[in-house]
Amino acid sequence: MAANTEAGKAVDEAATAVNDAATSAADQIAALRKQVEELYADRQKYLSQAMDAAEGYAARAADTAQMQYEQVADRVRERPAQSLLIAAAAGFILARILGR
Repeated sequence: MAANTEAGKAVDEAATAVNDAATSAADQIAALRKQVEELYADRQKYLSQAMDAAEGYAARAADTAQMQYEQVADRVRERPAQSLLIAAAAGFILARILGR
């Protein structure tokens, strides 16, 4: 009978150990799931911030390009002959450089 009691006690201890391990694993999985969700939320936040910054840079670049274009167009309207000579000289120089 003592063997049955000891065997039952060992089985109970093993069952407790298995339950503790399962509970510990479940707790660890829950903690990991929470960390993953937090990382995903952070990633979304940073991605949104990066997109906003990129849109801002693109808008500023477009505005600057538009202003530069308008300045060049105004200069060409003010001095068409000079602009034509400058364009011809630039074309000649590029043709000489690239022709070699």
